[in-house]
Amino acid sequence: MIDWGRSLVDLVGTFFASMAVLRYLLEGGGAKRPNPLMKLAVTSTEFALQWIRPALSALPGRDRSALFWAWFLDLIMSLSHLSLHVLEVEGAGVWHLLPWGIALAVVDVVRQILYVWMAAVFLLAVLSWINPYSPLLGAVEGLVHPFLRVLRRFVRPLGSIDLSPVILMLFFQFSLTIGVGALEMLVQRLM
Repeated sequence: MIDWGRSLVDLVGTFFASMAVLRYLLEGGGAKRPNPLMKLAVTSTEFALQWIRPALSALPGRDRSALFWAWFLDLIMSLSHLSLHVLEVEGAGVWHLLPWGIALAVVDVVRQILYVWMAAVFLLAVLSWINPYSPLLGAVEGLVHPFLRVLRRFVRPLGSIDLSPVILMLFFQFSLTIGVGALEMLVQRLM
């Protein structure tokens, strides 16, 4: 029963953390509010951000409250997973694992950012084939267009086939596997 409960908490926490990351990236990309992705991200995160935003308003630069909410949710999930190890080790307290939970939560946020970008590249490819006039296309292009613009300088289309989205997906997958995986293993080894 505990595994089902933990899985449900992970599913809900990951959904809300991913929506917060999506909102942060869409707001940073200058996405206009009327698009369906932004509406979903705002609707699913506004209940928390209305409390977080005033506390973080003193920080200079752009609003980071959505990113903080994603990190906080990942911190709670990381600490819940790490607490199982505390129960196994005699004499260790939950506070001992707090720095590692914080580090793992940062790694999880980076992972979610890469997953959102990968989903955006995939959606861009599918929507450009199926429905190039979809209202989602503008939001998705806003997320990945800066990457594709840089890539298209070096990779020219082969006839009418643009390989830059494929190369970008491979880059994101490589970053997930090597970069994020190495960071996670480093944190786990230091624990």
